[in-house]
Amino acid sequence: MPTFQNRQPELKKLIMDPGSLWNVYGEAGIGKSRLLEEFANCFQEDPPALVLKLDMKQVANGGADRRERLLRAMIAQAKDWIQGHWTNPEQAAGQIVNQLNDLTKRMPVLLLCDTTEVLQENMDFWRWMEAHVVGPLVVEGRVQQVFAGRVPVPWRRVEVRRALKLMPLTPLSATGAARDLIREVLIQENSDLEAQESLDELLELILTLSFGHPLLSKELASFMALRWPTERSPADVQRMLCQRVVQPIVKERFFKNVSAPWDEILRLASVLNWFDATILQRYLQRVAPTLIEDRSDYFFIQGITRLRIQNTVVWREERGDRLHGVIGDIVRHCFQVTEPEAYRQACLAAAETFAALADEIPGESPEAEPYYQEAESYRQRAEEMIQ
Repeated sequence: MPTFQNRQPELKKLIMDPGSLWNVYGEAGIGKSRLLEEFANCFQEDPPALVLKLDMKQVANGGADRRERLLRAMIAQAKDWIQGHWTNPEQAAGQIVNQLNDLTKRMPVLLLCDTTEVLQENMDFWRWMEAHVVGPLVVEGRVQQVFAGRVPVPWRRVEVRRALKLMPLTPLSATGAARDLIREVLIQENSDLEAQESLDELLELILTLSFGHPLLSKELASFMALRWPTERSPADVQRMLCQRVVQPIVKERFFKNVSAPWDEILRLASVLNWFDATILQRYLQRVAPTLIEDRSDYFFIQGITRLRIQNTVVWREERGDRLHGVIGDIVRHCFQVTEPEAYRQACLAAAETFAALADEIPGESPEAEPYYQEAESYRQRAEEMIQ
């Protein structure tokens, strides 16, 4: 495993803020689990401390009540520190919370919950956990709680939201951590590359495709370590890497469980900086009409909502939706590299879509200007493809 060198500022924030509540979030493979692991290690290497690190996938799966699985997982990791007898989950949660708070007088206590997106749709579970575990711990302010997932946990209670701190994980710096990570993986896989004059060229090539995404950076570096130097042109290498590394990761990790035709719709939607159901529908009518033939408005509204909440691959911003995190950049670049003419046509379709929307705004309203500007940006992209 590469050296943990990419999230020191975030790690320091967690260490310096005992008794706090954090939501760590970002797209698949961005480094959430590694950050939690390193945070836990900071305390496990300097006992005594009690670290309860729960994988919410294990809480979500299985036949038993999810509340009971959560509590059993906490008790199992606490070993002899938590004891008692109870007859229902609420009573158990109350005793566990009280004992954890008491333990903070003797040692640091951490509750770390990873992969929270697997329960994103189960609002009843989160309401229960918020009322009986998270909320009471927040009120006392002694146990540090960190929840990590693709999107923030949807807390609702006032006392919880007041205490909550958000930590979005972004891609690694192309001039620092990402480059260091790629270099380390390359040399681990092939030590001869350290003396290779063209190593910097390979680093730039990988960064162009990974956009600093940690998982993708590592996979690309591992794939190229024994294939460099090469007689292929940079364009050919990019095309090969898109087809053999990037696209499989997009399918298996980023678009996991995204059913047809939404996987192809998302690939085409990567061209758009943002969209809503209407914009997406009109754009697809221009760029891929057969893909959405006979699809109703409800198909787009429901589909985008599901992709946002269930698949967590679409992210809502003030002006509309977009692909989550840096996923849009990665997918769009591969589209451009592997199908340049189709990409150019998609840019033109996007320009026509936004220009038509602007024309529909009556009079000379300033509301039309952002749409015209958006249309022009897509036209410029299309022109760049033929220069």
